[in-house]
Amino acid sequence: MQQLSKTMVILAILPLLVLTTAGTAQAQDTWSLERCIQYAKDNNITVKQAQANVRTAMLSERQAKANRLPNVSASASVGEQFGRTIDPTTNQFSTVATSFNSLGLNAGITLFSGGSINHSIKQAGWDLKAAHADAEQLENNLGLQIASAYLSILLGEEQTENAQKRISQTQEQLNVTTKLIEAGTLPMADKYNILAQLAQGEQAAVQARNSVELSYLTLKQLLQLEPDFDLQIERPEVPIPADANPDALTLSPVYQTAMGTQPNIRSADFRVKSAQTGIAIAKSGYYPTISAYANLSSSYSSQARNFNDPIMGDPVLGDPIIVNWNGMDIPVSFYDTPISFPKTSYFDQIDQNFGQGIGASIQIPIYQNGRTRLNVERARLGVLTAQMQQIQTQQTLKNDIQTSIANARAARLTLDAAQKTFDATDIAYQNTVNAMRSAPSIRSI
Repeated sequence: MQQLSKTMVILAILPLLVLTTAGTAQAQDTWSLERCIQYAKDNNITVKQAQANVRTAMLSERQAKANRLPNVSASASVGEQFGRTIDPTTNQFSTVATSFNSLGLNAGITLFSGGSINHSIKQAGWDLKAAHADAEQLENNLGLQIASAYLSILLGEEQTENAQKRISQTQEQLNVTTKLIEAGTLPMADKYNILAQLAQGEQAAVQARNSVELSYLTLKQLLQLEPDFDLQIERPEVPIPADANPDALTLSPVYQTAMGTQPNIRSADFRVKSAQTGIAIAKSGYYPTISAYANLSSSYSSQARNFNDPIMGDPVLGDPIIVNWNGMDIPVSFYDTPISFPKTSYFDQIDQNFGQGIGASIQIPIYQNGRTRLNVERARLGVLTAQMQQIQTQQTLKNDIQTSIANARAARLTLDAAQKTFDATDIAYQNTVNAMRSAPSIRSI
């Protein structure tokens, strides 16, 4: 979680900075803070991963809800049988090559499963809300990081300008001191001291420029831009609100407000509820499962015959049979009528072999090697872990608020002291300039 101690000042001036930069119109293509944050939300890989996690959670919830619906499946098989096999339509042995085809349609639905389906839907809903909160928290953290880098650039540029001004002032002081040394008014050691101050000022200017470059690099990395991208940010005027009084901030109201607004707090709450629902899912393993099913089936065989509609052939006189009658062999002939049975057509077989079935089944858990009990214990430990994470998140938030309030108060005191120092230094500088301008030795030089 983003440390509030590093972002309290950013949060305080962020609205003013966004509003100011949004309304600034410049000829040069510069990036406002609002544009940087929006660009990062649209292009940052971490944000896209969080959005993918949200979509995954949405799919998990849809899958949990779909478990209430029946399962329907169709099956089909086709093949050729050789040798001594069983005809699939007559269930008799046959040695003739047989082509076959089987069709089936099966459906099943779970009527009762100990409430696991309903609890799984609830758990998926909590996980989806937690994923949304995590994505929101990630975007907030990214926005704060961008704001921090943005302000670091502004601070570095101000420090660079101040360093350049100090170098100019030191150079002017060096010129005056050189003239005074040439006039014999000051010793040579004063020149060396000023030269040392000039070198220190140049070093500070280099460090300030390096700080700006590093801050720009950090901002580019957050925006997923190439290091050589020509990025320039706007420099808005951000006045400090007159009513900004860190001394009026106290822990309790700020903490209560943060508890209702911070996405990571909501995410921790949702994780706890999801883990608690996991206990009910684990306990559903103690209950029986009742299911209902139905099926349709039919089959075809190339050897199936229609015995109800035989085909009669023309009578044929067969070979005579010798019959002994009173000691005499008498030849007797008979007419033989050939009979054949036609093959049953494909669709007739599908119609004749059409079968249906419906039923219900129940599975009662008796002994499962203690798996259900262990799953329940594991779910309870998951609740404990989620609660500890929730407490840790709340405690971290409280610590960050305390640190941020202390830093805000210290920053305000530092600002007041710096303002007093600036005013006193400015007065001393003006007096020095006036004195040097009115000094005869300086005029003569």
